[in-house]
Amino acid sequence: MSVNALFARVKRVAPVSLLLASVAVVGPAFSQELSGPGTAQPPSTGAGGAPAAQAEPAPTTVKRIVVLGTQRIEPATVLTYITLHVGDDYSEPAVDRALKSLFATGLFSDVKINWDGSTLTVHVVENPIINQVAFEGNDKVTTKDIQKEVQLQPRMVFTRAKVQSDVQRIIELYRRNGKFAATVDPQIIQRPQNRVDLIYSINEGPTTGVARIIFIGNHVFDSDTLRSKIATEQSAWWRILATNDNYDPYRLLFDREQLRRFYVSNGYADFHVVSSVAELTPGGGDFYITFTIDEGPKYNFGKVDIISKVKELPAQELRPLVKISAGDVYDENQVENAKDALINAVGTKGYANADVSVRLKRNPQNRTIDVIMNINQGPRVYIDKINIVGNNRTLDKVIRRELRFVEGDAFNRELVDRSRTRIRAMGFFKDVTIKNSPGSRPDKTDITVAVTEQSTGEVSIGAGYSTTSSFVGEFAYTERNLFGRGQYLRASIAMSTLSKQFQFSFTEPWFLDRPLAAGFDIYKYVTNYNQAAYQGDTTAVGLRLGFPTSEYGSVGLRYTYSISKVSPYSNAPLEVLQAAGSMRISELGYSFIYNTLDDNLKPTKGMVFSFTQGFAGFGGSLDYLKTEGSVSAYHKLFGDSYIGQLTLSSGYITGYGGTVIPIQECFFKGGDSFRGFKLAGIGPRDVDVAGDYGAVGGDFYAIGTAQVRLPDFVPADYGMTFALFSDFGTLGHLDSLTPLCAPATAAVSCIKDNLALRASAGVSIGWKSPFGPVQIDLGIPFLKAPYDRTEIIHFSAGTGL
Repeated sequence: MSVNALFARVKRVAPVSLLLASVAVVGPAFSQELSGPGTAQPPSTGAGGAPAAQAEPAPTTVKRIVVLGTQRIEPATVLTYITLHVGDDYSEPAVDRALKSLFATGLFSDVKINWDGSTLTVHVVENPIINQVAFEGNDKVTTKDIQKEVQLQPRMVFTRAKVQSDVQRIIELYRRNGKFAATVDPQIIQRPQNRVDLIYSINEGPTTGVARIIFIGNHVFDSDTLRSKIATEQSAWWRILATNDNYDPYRLLFDREQLRRFYVSNGYADFHVVSSVAELTPGGGDFYITFTIDEGPKYNFGKVDIISKVKELPAQELRPLVKISAGDVYDENQVENAKDALINAVGTKGYANADVSVRLKRNPQNRTIDVIMNINQGPRVYIDKINIVGNNRTLDKVIRRELRFVEGDAFNRELVDRSRTRIRAMGFFKDVTIKNSPGSRPDKTDITVAVTEQSTGEVSIGAGYSTTSSFVGEFAYTERNLFGRGQYLRASIAMSTLSKQFQFSFTEPWFLDRPLAAGFDIYKYVTNYNQAAYQGDTTAVGLRLGFPTSEYGSVGLRYTYSISKVSPYSNAPLEVLQAAGSMRISELGYSFIYNTLDDNLKPTKGMVFSFTQGFAGFGGSLDYLKTEGSVSAYHKLFGDSYIGQLTLSSGYITGYGGTVIPIQECFFKGGDSFRGFKLAGIGPRDVDVAGDYGAVGGDFYAIGTAQVRLPDFVPADYGMTFALFSDFGTLGHLDSLTPLCAPATAAVSCIKDNLALRASAGVSIGWKSPFGPVQIDLGIPFLKAPYDRTEIIHFSAGTGL
């Protein structure tokens, strides 16, 4: 049955006579009568019985109202929607208003009002209730996306107007996806108790692509350049992953703005889009999109003046913050950046309501634009209240202890931004916003920290494959916000063809409600080092304690006691045979970390420096000193599209008291740590009489990585990242009793160790696939030693439940 079948024509019966009568409301809940004489008086007569002069008819009073046809709605509820009541005078306009009022509720598909001179009868037909809403025939657009657009939902009242509105919403959604021929036919299925199933039958039709994007009026930049600056793309057979190669009127508005931003960032301050027109091709299958533009003249920056009314910040001190020089090509982005820098500078002095206005003065004769920045400080503002919202699970104190300000402090925008970064870095929330609003007085401001929590607990059963460990399986339980207190707990079992790992870790980030991170680790690793021809078995327990030394720095202390066992293979080199057996290691160490990254998960600027040392010899069977350090810096390149990374790391271990460093304590590099080479693929190797090479590790390494994170080549929804990299460095200087190989050595076991420089370069591809993370590193070594083990493709993939 179609929707229109539910709607009947509204009928109203005109009054036949005007009589006074009793009035009653008929319904399941109540009945009501109006007392009165019940009869009308006869017309008055004049002297001698003659009728008096003709007078206006007396108004008729509504004495009785009857409501019929209700099912879910009480009759008394119907009466509340009409303007006529018991005792009112009957009139045609009043009945008309009652009809309109009842239809306006959306509760009724048909309404009739009868008047017989004594009783007003209201007949209603209720609109049905929607039992379910279904969609058929949709393929290009998911049901979930359509459900976000429509208004009607199960258990709502069915109305024709809302159905028509939803049909238009669905059609508009399809047009935004390039389906301009899509049609929607709403249908209903009758159910008992005045309920209906609403079904939208969708015929998507063919996809209308973009045959050509044309620019008219461009003289400075060619059309190919302009096409690369807008979101809409021309349709092509090789763009199988593209989602913007169709006509979308809303995207076209965005494209206009993108063109404007591009031109004004290159000096064309008067640029504007005259028109943007989309026309169907003669075949009707695609669109021609034409942009008509007016580029205007090119401007350079003229004078830059700063007028500051903040006493603590004179103009000469603020000028270095404005990275604009006279004679440079005008760039609107530089003006916005300068404005933001001034707002932050004023905010650090406690002026939350400071106003920074920018006035541009064009000089058409010399084609320059003067920039005048006015700073009005407003009153100094102090923090009144700090409100935290959205933390349904996380305790308030867990968030408050990351704030760099408290109630009563002067408002400081820099500290607000730093607090937001610290809260995000915890990893408990999908989104964090900090806003200020007027407080109880003009010099007070309230701070609202709004967070959106995300899942922090995970029970995973994972499987994966990598070229390093072959097949990997893992069962783990991880909770990064235990009981909403910010505590970290992890228990895991991981097994692969090369190793077995058992681990249990716990960390309390604020031990004794002080900024002391305390924790412990218990783990057991059994690993087959095929490159070195032995199996290692390590069981250990460790204690940790960390505390901040500054806003960006922290120090960690640790103690680890481990029992390590080496089981050589039959073809093991001499270095492994010397380390065979078990040994106990008691190690006390410390670390220092300095971190200024803007985002720990996906940094774009800042640096992180770490330095660690471990001393073994407090009991146990080994005495050594192990030192490692690394520094990583991130910086934006070529605007904001490319992110450069440079990492340098080094480590050295040396024994004392006659200790020779055993093989299991040496450094091994390759695989993930040096792309282009296998795990333990670089560094010293033992050469036996047969000429076989076995990795024996090294006491020293120095490795660097230069990497550039590329802009997204595919839509962000695909979760793919691309980067170019180069790894370079060396590993060697073995503390060994085995002699180094001499040129003439051929019949004895010896060590190949020349501390040669290695280097590789390639591309790294990451993908957050529906089955888990996938990482592919294509690295080509171009500097290597003859005995190194190379690996061009390093692949890893995993999945979890």
